[in-house]
Amino acid sequence: MTDSAASTATSVVSANLRAKCPSAALATVADIVTLSGSPSVLGNWLVPALRCKAGGLPVINSSSVGIAYAPSPTGLTPSGPLRINAPDQRTSCM
Repeated sequence: MTDSAASTATSVVSANLRAKCPSAALATVADIVTLSGSPSVLGNWLVPALRCKAGGLPVINSSSVGIAYAPSPTGLTPSGPLRINAPDQRTSCM
């Protein structure tokens, strides 16, 4: 995952501890993404997958929409969209 300035995700705090795809755990709408640098520092997901869930939470897929936030004097301000760089093509949901 990256933000609009190509800062990569350094960690993800996830509520999903069980459902996995071949490469990692499935990302869900409740995940909080920590980004590595400027301008963004945090990110979260606004529009998850509509029909696929893991642990009762909608998962994140290549069409999901997220937003990154940057610090400002008044708090956190939106700094651009989150992007999934390389989704796992072998994972599917039924």
